[in-house]
Amino acid sequence: MKKNKKMKPQQFENARYKKEDHCDVKLEEQLMFSMLKDYAKDKKNFKVLDIGCGSGRITKKIKDLGLEVEGLDFSEEAVKKAVSNGIKADVCDLDEGIIKKDNEFDAVWAGDIIEHVFDPINLIREINRVLKKNGVLILAIPSDVGLISRIKMLLGQSYQEQMYRRSGFYKHHTFFNLSLIKFMLGKGNFSINKIEKLLILNKKRYHVNALPSAFYNQLVIIAKKNEV
Repeated sequence: MKKNKKMKPQQFENARYKKEDHCDVKLEEQLMFSMLKDYAKDKKNFKVLDIGCGSGRITKKIKDLGLEVEGLDFSEEAVKKAVSNGIKADVCDLDEGIIKKDNEFDAVWAGDIIEHVFDPINLIREINRVLKKNGVLILAIPSDVGLISRIKMLLGQSYQEQMYRRSGFYKHHTFFNLSLIKFMLGKGNFSINKIEKLLILNKKRYHVNALPSAFYNQLVIIAKKNEV
């Protein structure tokens, strides 16, 4: 019997990026840009690190704000595309640490990446390490305790099933809610400055800050590095 040839994770990502891009600007990125612009306003030589930069399309928009920016990604193919988009980018497995110096960046941009690593607390500590004094982490992350997920689980369904049926994979290793990301940010020596809450329903995005946790499934957060 002929065995199916299994790709390693990096090969899998390379194949995906050869086929298509995965770096669209949606409402959560718009909110992240708003946070970044507010924080970077009137600051000189402002330097940003985009972890999980993909093809660099969003990273390029950070650069277009007049900020210095570098990118990191697990996929060699994604990094090639980022470099072709004019971005300084390197291949990096974030589970092995961030290949940057201590106190090098004013901000780290983490758009839907922290849930993909095996040790998110270590990654958050690494982000703290590469940030300058008073630097910030700007992140988007799913909240997995929204109403739709709760209803599916109540009915005995896995909320991962739809993704597996559609794409054949589900790459989130940690299932977050607001309490858990607050805990992890605290362990990484960060204090939260602002939280935005979104509901994603049928691919449409809604800003739902006033509603309880049952009604949102995406978080956008800016957190500041604490002084030691």
